[in-house]
Amino acid sequence: MKTQLLLFFCFSIVSSMFSQEEPLPPPIEVVEGPYDIEPTFPGGHEALMRFIHSNITYPESAIELGMEGKVYVRFYVEKDGKVANVELLKGINCPAIEQEALRVVSIMPNWLPGSADTSLATRTVMDLPISFDLEGEGEFDDSEETKYEPHWASFDLGFVSMFRLNEQTNSRFDTDFGANDYWQIDPVKSVAINFNFLEYKLPIFKQYLGLTTGLGYGLTSLGLRNNYLIQHSNDTVFCVSDTIQSYKTNTLAMHRLTLPLLLEFTTKPEAKKSFYLAAGVIGAWRFASTSTKTGEYVNGDKFTNNTSSRFNLQHFSLDATVRAGFGKYLGAFVEYSLTPLFKKGSTIAIYPLRFGLSINVNY
Repeated sequence: MKTQLLLFFCFSIVSSMFSQEEPLPPPIEVVEGPYDIEPTFPGGHEALMRFIHSNITYPESAIELGMEGKVYVRFYVEKDGKVANVELLKGINCPAIEQEALRVVSIMPNWLPGSADTSLATRTVMDLPISFDLEGEGEFDDSEETKYEPHWASFDLGFVSMFRLNEQTNSRFDTDFGANDYWQIDPVKSVAINFNFLEYKLPIFKQYLGLTTGLGYGLTSLGLRNNYLIQHSNDTVFCVSDTIQSYKTNTLAMHRLTLPLLLEFTTKPEAKKSFYLAAGVIGAWRFASTSTKTGEYVNGDKFTNNTSSRFNLQHFSLDATVRAGFGKYLGAFVEYSLTPLFKKGSTIAIYPLRFGLSINVNY
């Protein structure tokens, strides 16, 4: 008998321990009330998420303290659909966050009430978890995955400058092209356009520090200064003057797919309100290149001549880059080629420098 009582006592203690550690209900859990039809937020599940996301404000005091976590709120959906008796079921020891969760639930519009059958509305008790995380601000807990916001996806517009390698001084920033002065481009007519369409950030320390990568498309268009025709053989590339025809524009355009690897710093947990600085390298594959000349003949006819060729340009290149800006809106970029523009030995070693502004895109 004593043994049975002892076993019963131990079982009761163990059962009590496990019942205390039992996880709280999943999102929009109906806790109490006979029902056949559950209460529904007007517009459904997605409308509830949009309502919380658009109405919640992450308290500044909590951001400064780095407070984050999941708050559980219990409330009643009355027979007429009104939200009542809003209370904190489980908090995170941060009054500002807890009060914000209670406030948002309290201002909800009327729900469609639950019913015990098709004709009788029923008062229902609901549990709702709301996650506060410094990367995604306050949001309805629809996913456990944390999203880290990189700063690569963007539309870049800038200009291009060209430098040559001075073999005597070993300087990569020589602007004297000597006998190869046809590579002295017009910076105003030389543009760099990038469309960076994929991005991913691997966090090292939350949103503050991480590795960013992605994919992009880049167009570099070099505006030649004079009426030059680009000539090349299998091993060389050079320009000769066109003494017959004058050009309005004379460009050499390169199309590239780009793959970045950047070490990115942000100053605040909220990406939308922080400054960012990213530095690293960009690998690129040139998949097309075109020489385009436009002008007007003596008789007034306009012409556009396109020539597609490899022009002994490098197929693969590596650029060093720095990108900086504020939030997910506006930034600036600089890219300097670590590999020469043309294949080694085909002409002098030339290194492009691209710089400009970025309009960041949040996909």
